[in-house]
Amino acid sequence: AVVSTQSTGAADVRTHQIDALKCMLNLNSTKSDNSWKILVFDEYGRDIIAPLLTVKELRECGVTLNLLITDQREPIPDVPVVYFIMPTSENIQIIGEDCREQKYERFYINFITAVTRQHLEDLAQITIESDTVQKIGKIYDQYLSFCMLESNLFTVSAYDAKACSYHALNRPDAKDADIEKCINTVTDCLFSLFVTLKELPVIRCPKGNAAAIVAEKLEKKMRDARRDPKSELFKDRAITNFQRPLLVILDRNQDISSTLHHTWTYQALIHDLFKLYLNRCQVSIEGRSKNYDLTTDDVFWQKNKGKPFPEVADAVHAELEACRAAEQEIKRLKEVMGGDVVSANDQIASTVSSLPELLEKKKRVDMHINIATSLSESIKSRSLDKFFEVEEKILTKATLEDSVLELLKNPDLGTPDDKLRLFIIYFLNTSDLPESELKLYMDALEEIGCNVGCIKHLSKLKKVASLATVGASAIQPAGGSYSSMSNMFKYVKQSSKFMMDGVKNLVVGHRKLPVTRIVDCLAELRQSPETDSYMTLDPKVFKKVEGMTPSVKSTFSDVYVFVVGGGNYVEYQNLMAYVEQHPGKRIVYGSSEILDSSNFLDQLNQLGEMT
Repeated sequence: AVVSTQSTGAADVRTHQIDALKCMLNLNSTKSDNSWKILVFDEYGRDIIAPLLTVKELRECGVTLNLLITDQREPIPDVPVVYFIMPTSENIQIIGEDCREQKYERFYINFITAVTRQHLEDLAQITIESDTVQKIGKIYDQYLSFCMLESNLFTVSAYDAKACSYHALNRPDAKDADIEKCINTVTDCLFSLFVTLKELPVIRCPKGNAAAIVAEKLEKKMRDARRDPKSELFKDRAITNFQRPLLVILDRNQDISSTLHHTWTYQALIHDLFKLYLNRCQVSIEGRSKNYDLTTDDVFWQKNKGKPFPEVADAVHAELEACRAAEQEIKRLKEVMGGDVVSANDQIASTVSSLPELLEKKKRVDMHINIATSLSESIKSRSLDKFFEVEEKILTKATLEDSVLELLKNPDLGTPDDKLRLFIIYFLNTSDLPESELKLYMDALEEIGCNVGCIKHLSKLKKVASLATVGASAIQPAGGSYSSMSNMFKYVKQSSKFMMDGVKNLVVGHRKLPVTRIVDCLAELRQSPETDSYMTLDPKVFKKVEGMTPSVKSTFSDVYVFVVGGGNYVEYQNLMAYVEQHPGKRIVYGSSEILDSSNFLDQLNQLGEMT
C-alpha cells in the first residue's frame, strides 16, 4: 500500500485532515480533479468525513454519489470509485465482490489506517481469481483514523465509541482481547493524528493505568516507524522542527466529577441536554423534533459556544435586534423610492447585495433562538442553575445554604439523575463520609428511583491510594479561584427576559479543572505533587535504555491532550479558557468519546452491578 504523504505546515489539525481528504478525492493528487466519481465509505469513514465536508464540498471534488459500503449499490461501470474504509476482512471481501462484478470503472482504495499484509494478499487473491487486477488504480494508507470535530477537538471514531468506552476499559470481567482492541484503537487514533501533522511529540502520562499502556504502545509504534528506512511517515518536519509538541495522555478515573458536574456554558449545556453527535443536535420545538448543525462556519456559535448561558441569551437577543434593524432599513428604503431616486438606488443596490448574507444570518439567529429557548425551558423545569451553583460550592469547599440530604429530598428540585449527579460530586469530594451517613443518602436516592449501583464502583475507586491522592489534589482550589462565595458568582446585566426569567444569571469563574492544572504544570515544567511522578516518553530517542528517563528542558507552546475513557465539553472549554489567558499557547483536546452525563451514569451503573 502506498502511504499518503502530503506536506503539512503549522496549521491546525482540522485543516490538515480536510486537505488530506480532498487530496484523496482528487485520486491522491494535489491537482484538482472534478471528474465524476463515486465515494464509498464504511461507518468509520462516514464519521470522519461528516464534520469536515458538506455534500456541496464533496460535489466540488467530483463526488456525485456517496454510499455506505454495506448498502445495496447499483453498478456504475463507467465511473471510478474512491473507497474510504477501515482495513477489515469484511471490507476486503466486499471490495473483492465489487471487483468481480466490475461495478465501477477503476478502484482507488484508501484505508483509514494501515492495512496488513494478510489483507493485501487476500485482496490480490480475489482480483487474480476474477481477472480484475487491472481495475485497481492504487491502494493507500491514509492514517486518518481520528474524528476532528473542531479545530481543537477530536475523538476516536464515534462509531467505535462503545469499544473504547470507560465501561469497556474498567469492567472487571473484560477479556484481554477486548482491552487490547481498545488500546490499539486509541493508539492508532493518536498515531494517525501525529502522522497527519508529521510531528513526533514528547509524551507525558501517569503511571499504572490505561493512559500509560497507550503511551508506551504509541511511543514504540512511533519509534519503529521512524527507524524504518522505507517509512516516510515522520520525515520533513519531524526531523527539522525544533519546537516539538507535548502529548499529555490522561485517564478518565483521574477526574470523575467534571463529567457529571452540571454545566453552565452553551456548548456543554447543549450536549448535556440534547446530545451533540458529530456537531449535530436534536431539539424539540413545539412538540416537533428539529436537527441543527453547529458548524465551524457559524460565526455566532464559534464566538459564544464557550460562554455562560446568560451571556449567550443576551448575544442571541442582540443578533435578533440587528436582524430586525436591517429589515426596518429595507422597509425605509422602499418608502424613499418616491424621493431621491439616484441616492435611493445606490442604497438599494448595496442592500440587495447584502440580502443573501442577511437571510443566512437570520436563519442562524432563528436556530440559536430555538436552541436557547429549549435550553431555558429545561433549566427552569429542572432547576439546573441551582445544581450548578451547589456543585461549584462543593468543589471549592464553600459553605452550603442547604445540606445535600435536604436537596436530595426536595421534590421540586430536578430529576432523580440530577440528584444522583449532585451526590456523586459530594461523595467524591468528601474525604470522610461515615457508613451510617452514606446509608442515609443512599436511602434518599433509592426512594426517588435512582439506580445507586454506580456508588459501589466509585467507592472502589476511592479506596485506591493513587486515586485518593489525585482526588485530594483535584478538590483544592486552584490559584486564582474564589476566596469566598461573593467572588464565585458574578451577576451580569439583565438578560433577555423571554429566556432568562426565573433563571439565575450565574457566570462561571476561572477555576482550573484538574486536566488544565496538569497541562499547565507539564507544559511549563512546573514541579507539582500532581505530576512529579508522571512518565516521560520520547519516540525521537532511537534506542530506549531501561531505567533512563528522557530529559525535557524547554516549555511547550503546542500541547495535545487525550483522555482515555472519555472526555467532556467542560474540560475542553476550560482548556480553551486557559489558552485565552496564555497568548502563544495552543491546545488540542481529544478523547475516546465525548461523554454526556446520562451516558456516563449508565456506564458507572453497569460497572457498579459488576462490582
